Amino acid sequence: MCLKVNIALRFCIGCVVLSSRRVRGFSHERELARRLWSHGLAVMRAPASGSKVKRLVYPDIVAIYKGRVLVFEVKTTSSLRDIYIPRRQVEKLVEFTRRAGGEAYIAVKITGTGEWLFVNIDKLLKTSSGNYKLPRNMLGEALKLAALVSLVKGVKDLFEFTNSKSEST
Repeated sequence: MCLKVNIALRFCIGCVVLSSRRVRGFSHERELARRLWSHGLAVMRAPASGSKVKRLVYPDIVAIYKGRVLVFEVKTTSSLRDIYIPRRQVEKLVEFTRRAGGEAYIAVKITGTGEWLFVNIDKLLKTSSGNYKLPRNMLGEALKLAALVSLVKGVKDLFEFTNSKSEST
C-alpha cells in the first residue's frame, strides 16, 4: 500500500511541475497578445497546445492589422541560445499561415530581460531528425516588438527617413 501511495505522489509532483511550466508559458502568450493589442492589432490567442484536438491546426497567437495576418508560435528562454522546435509545430504553423494568407513568426520571450524577439519561420534550420532549430545568431538579427509593429503598420522610424533622405541628395 505504501509503495502505491509513493508512486502516485511522485507522479502528482511531476504533474505540478509540468502544469506550472505550462501555466508560465500561457501567461507569456497572454502577455504578447495584450502587447500586440495595445499597439492596435486585432489579436486572438488560440490555447490549443496540450488539448485533445491534435488534428486541427492552431498557432499560439494570430494578430491582424488592416487585413495583414501574422501568425505566431511562442517560445521562451532565459538567455540567447539555440531553440529547438518540433517538426509538427512548424508544420501546423506553416499550414495555418498558408490558409490564412499570412506571415509566420517564432516569437521568443527572453525571460531574463523581458524582451520579445520575432523571427520569420524562413530563418529556421531543419535538423537531421526532421525537427527545426532557431539558431542563436538569428535571435541577434530578430525584429523587436516595436520594429515588428512598424513593419506591419507600414510606418518607418525616424532613422529610416533620415537615411533615405541623405541617400537621395
